[in-house]
Amino acid sequence: MELEKLLDNTEAAKLLNISPFSLRRKVALREVPHIKIGRRTLFSPKSLQEYIDARRVEVRVLREKA
Repeated sequence: MELEKLLDNTEAAKLLNISPFSLRRKVALREVPHIKIGRRTLFSPKSLQEYIDARRVEVRVLREKA
């Protein structure tokens, strides 16, 4: 079994296209999935992709007026 490479705060922030500070705030509010190992906070790329996918907003098609 091969373990996936976990991302640190900087790498995860780049993946999410937000600042490391914003990511730390989201972690503190438990808005983003993360893993705590000792004092380190790490992120699974797979979990972050699921987090992104869950927040996808679909395009709404407007009906034409008759």
